[in-house]
Amino acid sequence: MYKVIAGDTFDSVSRKTYGTEIYSSRIASANPGVVEPLPVGVTIVTPIIPEDPKNLPQAPQSDNIDEVAISIEGVRFRFWDRLRIVRSIDSMDTVEMSAPFDHEAPGFRETFVPFSFKPMSITVGGEPLFTGTMVAVDPVIEKDKKVVAVSGYASPGALNDCTPPASSFPLEFDNLGLRDIAATMLGPFGLGAVFESDQGSVFERVACEPGNKVLAFLIDLAKQRNLVMSSSPKGELVFLRAIEGGVPVAKLRQGESPLLSVTPRFNPQEYYSHITGLEPVILGLKGSQFTVRNPRLQGVIRPFTFKAPDTLDADVKATVEAKAGRMFGGMASYSVTVATWRDPSGNLWTPNTVVNLLAPDAMVYEEYSFIVRSVEFNRDSVSETALLDLVVPGSFSGKIPEVLPWDA
Repeated sequence: MYKVIAGDTFDSVSRKTYGTEIYSSRIASANPGVVEPLPVGVTIVTPIIPEDPKNLPQAPQSDNIDEVAISIEGVRFRFWDRLRIVRSIDSMDTVEMSAPFDHEAPGFRETFVPFSFKPMSITVGGEPLFTGTMVAVDPVIEKDKKVVAVSGYASPGALNDCTPPASSFPLEFDNLGLRDIAATMLGPFGLGAVFESDQGSVFERVACEPGNKVLAFLIDLAKQRNLVMSSSPKGELVFLRAIEGGVPVAKLRQGESPLLSVTPRFNPQEYYSHITGLEPVILGLKGSQFTVRNPRLQGVIRPFTFKAPDTLDADVKATVEAKAGRMFGGMASYSVTVATWRDPSGNLWTPNTVVNLLAPDAMVYEEYSFIVRSVEFNRDSVSETALLDLVVPGSFSGKIPEVLPWDA
């Protein structure tokens, strides 16, 4: 935050805050309704610069690799009794926790304030696991207990709630790649983007209209380039390409530790024989189209046709293949509960890794290599478990798997 004094401009505020005027437009975008000449005495937002090392979250040191430390607005909170953290390859990380409600405890009222959106971070053994924002604060008062329930999301989760500031419009991008588009969209929020894969080809022309949420706009563009989006433990927005296979981080077998349970989830109504993308008609000319045929549905007609907006001829194929791959991710998944937060190598379970599973009673008749779509960490006073959401290879890469788990 910065309080305007006489003579200030966006350029001068940028120089005072960052040492350079190059961030003046970022400050202007982050303060809709504030225009030059800046009114004296008004407090304006100066977004953090995520790439500046001083803005990286500081993790508390720990000699215990399993010690969980929760910090709210930089102050460690020790009195929680239940914790749930969800990390996913294609969504923003979330956290839920509960603690005994005690309005007389020192600092309690100051910490748990509804609608305060305070920064929140969680480490395990001193290593970052979650960096984000406390969103909901709900007291639960019953006859025999008083609890405050807290939930939050990773820092980029705000992009799912918010549109760009009014001062950012118009937002039109001609012949720009996803990296540049993301930098423009994230700037007013003080967020950084990390590309773990190539951004793909440029977009001929796209625009974000007033009313469009930032995250939904970027997700739509990422899907067209066969990329998925998630958040990092440090609170960055991550663009990546899902793995198709590789060395498994674990081999889990029915009836053997640490595997506790396997629950398959099938969705036949979202399974199609033909997936076709149509390029929009331009200047009266018929657009191109491309179809992926599902080789596993011979003699069955279940077509799905959609428009592939903002694409050139060469990109329609990639867009349709990505849609087909996601169909396989939606048609079958397996919820696997294990009795530890760590894989056999001692690393925390991580999305976008490979796990081999053998569970005949769940129709996984042979050892099968799954992609970890998400990981849910749960801990309370008596137990610690992790819930792995597993999907078949090709769920994000656009490649139809040659074998499915129930193929004997």
